[in-house]
Amino acid sequence: MSHGREPARRRHRGADDGRSETRRWPTALYVSAIALSAYSLFSLELVAGQLVLPAFGGSPGVWATALSFFTAILFVGYGYAHLVATRLSPRAGGALHLALAVAAVLAAVAAVAAVAGPTDIGTFRVAGLAEPANVLLALIAVAGVPALLLSATSPLLMAWFSESGRSPWWLYAASNAASLLAVLSYPFLVQPFIPISVQRLVLIGGLIVLAGLLAVSVAGRWARPAPRHAPTAAKTAVPIEAADPPAPGRRTIGLWILAAAVPAGLLAATTNFITTNLASAPLLWVGPLAVYLASFVVAFSARGRGSLPAVERLAPAAVTLLWIPYANPGSGWPVLALLLIELGAFLVVAVAIHGRLAEARPAERHLTVFYLALSAGGVLATAFVALIAPMVFSTIYEYPILVVAAILALAAMPAPGHPARVPGIEAFVREGAVRAAPYLAVAAAILLLFARNGLTATVEVGGLLAIGALILVGARSYRVMAFATVVAIVVASIALTPPSLLQRRTFFGVLTVRAEREGTQHVEYSGTTLHGVQFLDERRTQPTSYYVQAGPLGDVLTDVHGRKGSAAIGVVGLGTGTIAAYARPGDSLTFFEIDQAAVDVALDPAYFTYLRDAAVQARIVIGDGRRSIASEPRGSFDLLILDAFSSDSIPAHLLTREAMV
Repeated sequence: MSHGREPARRRHRGADDGRSETRRWPTALYVSAIALSAYSLFSLELVAGQLVLPAFGGSPGVWATALSFFTAILFVGYGYAHLVATRLSPRAGGALHLALAVAAVLAAVAAVAAVAGPTDIGTFRVAGLAEPANVLLALIAVAGVPALLLSATSPLLMAWFSESGRSPWWLYAASNAASLLAVLSYPFLVQPFIPISVQRLVLIGGLIVLAGLLAVSVAGRWARPAPRHAPTAAKTAVPIEAADPPAPGRRTIGLWILAAAVPAGLLAATTNFITTNLASAPLLWVGPLAVYLASFVVAFSARGRGSLPAVERLAPAAVTLLWIPYANPGSGWPVLALLLIELGAFLVVAVAIHGRLAEARPAERHLTVFYLALSAGGVLATAFVALIAPMVFSTIYEYPILVVAAILALAAMPAPGHPARVPGIEAFVREGAVRAAPYLAVAAAILLLFARNGLTATVEVGGLLAIGALILVGARSYRVMAFATVVAIVVASIALTPPSLLQRRTFFGVLTVRAEREGTQHVEYSGTTLHGVQFLDERRTQPTSYYVQAGPLGDVLTDVHGRKGSAAIGVVGLGTGTIAAYARPGDSLTFFEIDQAAVDVALDPAYFTYLRDAAVQARIVIGDGRRSIASEPRGSFDLLILDAFSSDSIPAHLLTREAMV
């Protein structure tokens, strides 16, 4: 519902409502409670991620699963808020929510007692259960009940606030602004200076304060007369039900779910893309999450909506820029360029879609249905990225699927007063300088950066940018643009991706084995990064790539063997097992590897034979390296090698002081 209809609808409620309700419903109380719940929810999300990440290997999949968990909790919380707001009386609904607040405080205290740190997370692991399921169990134990309370509070208080006859939609922008503040302050003001144990105590304090605010608001609601839109409301010349639009139909709710699902899915997929190829660090998780929350603030605030026409013009170019790095990730994208493209384009797309959701919002009496639909889209999308895609796809196909879904969402929910079209050839001739300039400027900057990466990479990326420009300029509608984008992604992926002997996707990434150099060697990649090479001729026992005899590892092992004779060697990260080539008779060699798929490949002589041909039989321990080493007797190794990577990123928890103790 647009704001243009709101004043007329409020006039049916009486001219004196604003003054009388202001006294009964102090706005500051609702703003404080909503802001505190939103801030605490996203602080809890980051704290829980910090606790769970080290226990499950620091994989980007851990954060994707955490996002899935919290969006699922959000859906449950919004469903609870909808039932309380629409099915229970003020007294029963208030009492139930206060009981939930008390339960959340008690559960948070119990969680601190049961899980003092990441090492305690392992007690919730169930043998034989898939890793995503174990992550979900750990998150339920650490954050389940408090997250439910915090998720439900904002929509429930907004529904109660709307009973005063005033628009509650700006409170949604305020809620997301508080969430954004939590996300931005955590890596810069909280994490570096406050121990995680203290952070959890502060969260408990916040829950107690929130419970107090809820008690005051519930008491005030019990004291006020029945809501004016209730069946017992005083008679008016025009019934409120007649002034309100009808309840949203299934098609409308379906469109809301689709439009909410795309940005939520892109949040998870973009985070995976960035953390896999840059670093598996919580600080990088903050970027996409902050962009996602900021898009809600822009779309649902009065000032932010003024930027929507400009965003609408930029959306097609932003979608085009999103798929190009995916189509050719192996060309060595500069870190800063990749971050700017992914986050900037994601922001434009999310604001455009959320802006259309804001324009399509219903009457206040259907507020909880609207928020429930938004949360349903979020949980479906993040579950698709975190839980379904790793089991169904052999590589990261969900990312281009979501990019195309973004185009279709823009087509399905055209902006009011604007056709669902993107610049066609006539528009390009007439307004090319306005509409094509941003994309062409970004494309030129990318080509300048790639000029230093060699001719081949520059030509490949330049060709994709040119194809993107043709799609952007030539497509007459978003549907045509979606079809052209699918064709471009498929053709580029086939043309730029060499054939593989094996490709397996697990919770920890995508593992690929290829025959290269005319079949003279086998090469293993994790994501886009080289993780091992073995010759297939008489040189098959020679260590290669990072581990060559003339390199630093060769020097270190020569020194250790010179001083010790035989040595006890531990290695975190198996790869292809290349380091086994350095083992001598009498040595003991232990590999710590978290991914069973990597072990299977290294042990299969059809791909690599370093372990089979080694002078000693290596021991392989499956599990997170830090936790596995902690269970070994002190002084077990003469040399410990940390060589754990996920694609091109190092698990950040292995670079901490705790990991070195």
